[in-house]
Amino acid sequence: MSMKNIFKLILMFLVSFLVTSAKAQTTPFLNIMDFGAKGDGFTDDTPALLKAMEAATKSEGTVYFPHGNYCIHPVEVPSHITLLGYSAWSYANKDKKDDDFIGKTILTALSGDARALLDLGSNRGTRIFGLTLDGKNIGEGMHGIYCRHLGCEQNNCIEDCRIQNFSGSGIRLERSWVFSVRRNLLMFNGEHGIDLTGGYDGWVIDNQLTANKGYGLFARGKAKEGMSEEQINDLKFFGTASVMVTANRIEWNKKGGIYLNGSNSMQITGCAIDHNFGPGLKISNGTAHTVSGNLFRSSGVDAKGDECSQIWLENVKGASVTGNSIWGWYNRKEYKFSYPYPFYGIIAKNLKGCVITQNAMYHSSSKEGVSDRGGNESSIIKDNAYVKPEIEETEGGFRVIK
Repeated sequence: MSMKNIFKLILMFLVSFLVTSAKAQTTPFLNIMDFGAKGDGFTDDTPALLKAMEAATKSEGTVYFPHGNYCIHPVEVPSHITLLGYSAWSYANKDKKDDDFIGKTILTALSGDARALLDLGSNRGTRIFGLTLDGKNIGEGMHGIYCRHLGCEQNNCIEDCRIQNFSGSGIRLERSWVFSVRRNLLMFNGEHGIDLTGGYDGWVIDNQLTANKGYGLFARGKAKEGMSEEQINDLKFFGTASVMVTANRIEWNKKGGIYLNGSNSMQITGCAIDHNFGPGLKISNGTAHTVSGNLFRSSGVDAKGDECSQIWLENVKGASVTGNSIWGWYNRKEYKFSYPYPFYGIIAKNLKGCVITQNAMYHSSSKEGVSDRGGNESSIIKDNAYVKPEIEETEGGFRVIK
């Protein structure tokens, strides 16, 4: 056999081997377009998504969304799959130069008669990555993403998503057990950015929670009005517990920054809590919280009474509030100060075994730095560096003298 023929045989063998190997390999992603999705902002892509998720449960487990606007009705998302996009969203189009600010991979709600657009229920090991979810403000109380366990840790992860315009909360973790919420933007939602009521053992890290109609981060601490006795007995716990809330920006939310009622063991560290229209942080009826290394700024916007405060603690045991920077920023320009809010830096009432110390409180509040309302026992409240601003009333407002 000539060398030429030997070379041909070797070449044919290599080609055959490569083709066979390629066929043997499964693709790492299931492209939703291959299941009939259009992503054109008009077509109902729900059937394609349901088919793709079903296939994902039987194969590699990742449904990939190329850039597009996928219109869908609310769906249930199964366990152990990933919904993946690269939406690459930004914040806003203030200079009219960013038409893609909400992102390039969008899931848009077609209807709102459900508890969530993406309902994970009690499913486990589910990942939602890199998508924009737009609720279009339809329905009543529909959340962007919903999770709830039925007796086992879930370990669901929500990362790098923009979740906006839902009539409920952006994310609702109702008695969800073990979760990770990271690097998301949750804004313009009808209730809260993240509702942790009943959820515990999780991480909320590197998120921006902004301009929601409720709080940025919320735990109700009690049953919602109208719940049946059966629902109350089923849920049992209405606070939140053992969640690490770290390095989040929580701003411009209508009721306040963070509200935790009936909760315990929360760690709030390294967050920027800025210009919320209620207390920057309110904790009531709770135990064993750590609040450290945060920036509180311009809280209590347009609020009255005790709501016009940076931090408000009431009926709390074993909490530590140390090493925070608390500033009123009274000469701020992007919003009109109708009066010198916030009034109070820290409100302390009915505390037991708590520590409030070594907080930097330069111009933190116009009336009092730490407002001790009494009922505090076995607690340390001292060494907070409060400098009261000197304020002069002017026609239609006021100004800070020094």
